[in-house]
Amino acid sequence: MRIAKNTTLMFFRMLLLTIINLYTVRLVLKGLGFIDYGIFNAVAGVVTSAGFISGVLALSIQRFFSIALGQGDNKRLNNIFSASMNIIFVLCIATIILFETIGLWFVSTQMTIPPERLTTTLCLYHCSIFVFIFSLLQIPFTAAIFSNENMGVYAVLSTIDSLLRLLLAAIITIVDTDHLAFYGFGLLAEAGIILGMYAWRGMKYKECHYTKTNDKILYRQLLKFSGWTMFGSLASMGMNQGNTILINVFFGPISNMAFGIAMQISNAFNALSNSMVLSFRPAMIKAYAKDDFQYIHQLFNISNKFLYYTLLCIGLPILIEMETILKLWLGNANSETVLFARLMIIFISLLALNNPITIIIEATGKVKEYHIVVESITLLSLPITWILYKSGSPSYAVFLVMLSICIIAHIARLWCLKRTFKPFAYSQYSIGFAFPAILITALSAMTAVVFQQITTAILHFVLMFLLLPIVAIGLSFILGLNKTERAMLLHLYHKKKA
Repeated sequence: MRIAKNTTLMFFRMLLLTIINLYTVRLVLKGLGFIDYGIFNAVAGVVTSAGFISGVLALSIQRFFSIALGQGDNKRLNNIFSASMNIIFVLCIATIILFETIGLWFVSTQMTIPPERLTTTLCLYHCSIFVFIFSLLQIPFTAAIFSNENMGVYAVLSTIDSLLRLLLAAIITIVDTDHLAFYGFGLLAEAGIILGMYAWRGMKYKECHYTKTNDKILYRQLLKFSGWTMFGSLASMGMNQGNTILINVFFGPISNMAFGIAMQISNAFNALSNSMVLSFRPAMIKAYAKDDFQYIHQLFNISNKFLYYTLLCIGLPILIEMETILKLWLGNANSETVLFARLMIIFISLLALNNPITIIIEATGKVKEYHIVVESITLLSLPITWILYKSGSPSYAVFLVMLSICIIAHIARLWCLKRTFKPFAYSQYSIGFAFPAILITALSAMTAVVFQQITTAILHFVLMFLLLPIVAIGLSFILGLNKTERAMLLHLYHKKKA
């Protein structure tokens, strides 16, 4: 019941934040203009990527917190917090050295930036580095919130974060100064405020009090686990930011703007899928600590279906009506932006299916082989895209590569899961989830094509955004769930209604 409550809370929280964040993008684009927004996306993309890396590392440390909580080991909880803080301090220093040397050289000499905007761009770049540093320092406190399953606290703090960014975006449209530089300093100040709030709330947990620890075994475990998890997150960030840079080099700031809009949609859908799986994660890890493999397998099946069918119901109408949505959202939409946004929704919906697999493998602690195999495939995206661009391929080729790599990497993830978690069966995954998901997607898409023939504006809107999701939900309930899962959902519905 607690999982259902947390999942519902996180889902509606993310719907609210998605609306806020998308409107924020509209204001930022209006305040910066197309050229400066393209520069921001290419140079300061680390700002948006920082949240992803911080979230991944927070979930990694949360894994250790959850296992210690499941075992009732209070002393180990405090040692985990202190050791993770020490590791993150070292990581912050290494990050500053790397970005202020090699990174600074690359931005100054290798990227396509109008000469008159170079000084402002470098100012933005330095601010972005410290926004990233603040997000790293926030990690242990976020992990403590996750492991204690206080999703209400996380919902409040993350909502404040989004509202502050919305306020900043509104301000840059009216200030009488360089908007790009102002936005960079504003993001830095906002990140500092949010760090302070997470630290203040985190200190209320008994484990979040720093003490000197010399537990070498714990350091090795944290470094080994977090190191490989960091490798995984950096590979994903490298693919996104690397592709941003490639588009900048081959096609310039306008195409960068289109890719930046697609990345904003990616962030919204990615955050939505991550928020849904957050409610399953602590329960799955604690169940593994108690050797309750049957419950883990049950949660794995339910989380896969919940993730994909929810994203299908939300994403399919948006994908089909993307041109209209972008015009309402941004006031303008060229064909490249519409195509990028549509392909990004497909990519993120497939990518979301990795989350339940990753949770189980991280619960086992056997992450080295998993990340080596999977991220080696992920990193192929950049050289393949570069080769295609050099041979004259269009800008959207990057998404074709990303989709192909995503599918291959998912197959590799399933192979790693089978090696690590013996109860998993390919046949059960295929028959119980994959084949029904393909069928439901095809039937929903066919329904959407029929609805698209309706030309009356109001009726068209009702069919696409109200009736189509209902059809997808009905198909998911009938064809996507087994008898036990349908009975469980009906039981929860009647219990909540009573």
